[in-house]
Amino acid sequence: MIRLALPIFGALALGACSVTGGHAGRDAPPDAQQALRLAAALNAAARVNDPVLAHVTGEMDALEAALARGVPLAEEPPAEADEASLALVPAPDAGEGQSLLSLLHGIHLASYREERHVAEGWRAMQGQHASLSGLQARYVPADLGERGVYLRLLAGPFDSPSEAAAACRVIQAAQSWCAVTAFDGTPILSSQ
Repeated sequence: MIRLALPIFGALALGACSVTGGHAGRDAPPDAQQALRLAAALNAAARVNDPVLAHVTGEMDALEAALARGVPLAEEPPAEADEASLALVPAPDAGEGQSLLSLLHGIHLASYREERHVAEGWRAMQGQHASLSGLQARYVPADLGERGVYLRLLAGPFDSPSEAAAACRVIQAAQSWCAVTAFDGTPILSSQ
């Protein structure tokens, strides 16, 4: 795990320094500040072989791949602020031993009470929406207080919130509900 985290932290630190000329302080752009904070957190976790690294391996792989691809030359257009249905759905509180850190974006498609229904729902959604082909599915528990605990069905990963929002618009055009969220949780295995 250390072998995976250290190259990522190095790339983040170098990227932040190249953006800020080596001075990533308070005057640095927010993305450079975030890169330095993340690099420091990954470095600290890797030095003590923190078990939390095992929970974010997929996100670190995606970040490493995104950094290897390089930064796109054109900035993405900002997401439309008036689309309340595409607003970021906050990740549910993590339980003990779980991490809230997610570097990937996903789309929340539905919620279920039982794990077996999540897998069935994923298969049904794939049948209804060709745009879900090639995406992974995960679920996260969400405690809604008096309403109980629901399992949120997520699809992804997407590299940016705008990519996830575009996927949501396709789903919504077919009259289905969708919201952008972090792509974390438990993978849904195809054998379920």
